[in-house]
Amino acid sequence: MGELIENRYALEELLGRGGFGEVWQAEDGRVGRRVAVKIGYPQTPEETRRFEREASLAGNLAHPNIATVHDFGRVERAGREAVFLVMELLRGRSLAEVLAEGVPPLADALEWAGRIADALGAAHCAGIVHRDVKPANVMVTDSGVVKVLDFGIAKAGGGSGGGTDLTGTGMLIGSFPYMAPERWTGGADGSPVDGRADLYALGCVLMELLTGARPFAAVELHGLLAQHLTAEPPAPSSLRAGIPAALDCLVRDLLAKDPRDRPADAAEVSRRLADAARAVAAEGPAVAVSYPPPPAYAPSVHTAADGAVRMMLDRRLTQLLEDSPADVVDRLSLLVDDLTEELGVQDPLTVRAAYHRAVRVRRQSATDLERILPRMVRVLGLEHPDTITARATCVGEAAAFGPGDGRRHEEELRELIAQAGRVFGEHGLVTLTARYHLASAMHRGSRDRDGQWDARTRERAESERAWLGPLLPDLEWALDADSPVLLDVRRRLAHDAWLVGDCAGAAQLYWRLFPDLAELAEYGDPEVAHRVLRSIGEAGDPVSALAHMDLLLHRLPFLSGTQRLAQEVSATRSEFRRAVRARRRADGSGGPGGGLSRLFGR
Repeated sequence: MGELIENRYALEELLGRGGFGEVWQAEDGRVGRRVAVKIGYPQTPEETRRFEREASLAGNLAHPNIATVHDFGRVERAGREAVFLVMELLRGRSLAEVLAEGVPPLADALEWAGRIADALGAAHCAGIVHRDVKPANVMVTDSGVVKVLDFGIAKAGGGSGGGTDLTGTGMLIGSFPYMAPERWTGGADGSPVDGRADLYALGCVLMELLTGARPFAAVELHGLLAQHLTAEPPAPSSLRAGIPAALDCLVRDLLAKDPRDRPADAAEVSRRLADAARAVAAEGPAVAVSYPPPPAYAPSVHTAADGAVRMMLDRRLTQLLEDSPADVVDRLSLLVDDLTEELGVQDPLTVRAAYHRAVRVRRQSATDLERILPRMVRVLGLEHPDTITARATCVGEAAAFGPGDGRRHEEELRELIAQAGRVFGEHGLVTLTARYHLASAMHRGSRDRDGQWDARTRERAESERAWLGPLLPDLEWALDADSPVLLDVRRRLAHDAWLVGDCAGAAQLYWRLFPDLAELAEYGDPEVAHRVLRSIGEAGDPVSALAHMDLLLHRLPFLSGTQRLAQEVSATRSEFRRAVRARRRADGSGGPGGGLSRLFGR
């Protein structure tokens, strides 16, 4: 066993060494996973604070395009005080290394820039400005996933005006070729130093990805300062043929001297990059031929397995998926290893097995599916059922539950819904789930998804009904009664109906959700039970509601903090009793009647 850090992280292989310290591959003995451990030897308290800042800021960001930070601490090594940062283990190349080999294909440049924008958007939504966006701080992993690294000089809160980017010794921090004008001046001219400074740096990176050249070429510091503050950058199309005008415009906007003239946020940049990527793809090879093609895949293993081997491995995958044994994840991992050795990592069968493994470990490793998705698109194609399912899962959950504005995913979700409809049918589970995520995203917009339902307003309830309501009949026709998606939609729409005063609509849904009212009254959430019984009574069936009110009232004294609820339930019971007596006097039937709505004003 190698050196142990904190009696937990066993150092295995030195991955790199720099001026501040080392990066090691290690095994986390507590959870049994490979990690990267960054060990630094700070010379000043300021360097220690920078290390701690990277841990505290990046450690609170959960996004597929931001390197995950797991742990941080201090340790003594060989008599020296050291600090360490534990991160997810990434294998790949930085964009600086990619650019050292030449200009990447246009499609890759746009994809990478888009994912950087997504990562910055997540950081900005959390109130964090990176302040050191540059090619060396962006990695493209071996599986094609973009990761933004090094939040060591990031700043929480962003700052809305003054405040400099100077260290305690008066040194300006950051990477000068990518530094926004307001960061050079420390906001002295009144320009805010916020997330738009990161967008300026992204503009510099995008320029370099498109052309191989930085927007400003000065070497000396004073020359760079003058160019960033006063010079206009060249249009990318003037440096390389075939670049669309939309990208010239985007680079110009990102590199605007005044941050108020730049795109409003990273989400807008991501959308514009996606639009440009679609336009480039639509033009086809005519645009692509101006760029060097991506390097051909050169596996380190032989790929000439004969038909018998392929059939055997295919059969193993089919049987694992059908039987789903308790150790299916371990068996899929072994199968992926065997497929990689026999057929190569880019073989469709290898990709499919890796996909099915990623699906089954999503709760433990949320990034595995996203990491394999680019390979699925490349190898299996966009219309393959597994690719559609994986994209619908990743995009749908990001739209419905992820950071930022859920509506920014609308176009991609609509495209996925159309694809899923062609492959799985209009009532296929993938199609309906994508529609559900689209409705959730459009209702949520830029807000967080509703957590406590009682905090929702009537306006929010109307919005959700407008988006989810049309989906419910298709879900009820196609899905099992206990489908989580169907149950969630029914619950949300029932509560929405309650909030807007539609007692009949609420009662109809509540009956389906809670067919056993006695069980609900005795064992269910008491607030929900009261809401359900009141809705049923006000919708015209106070007899059924009254039959269970006593059960609910009987248990409330034994629950803490329910005094107010007990008073409300008691008042509701009294109202229903008066209504039943009045109806019986009016028609003598004693049965359910239809005129109760006028007795219950909301």
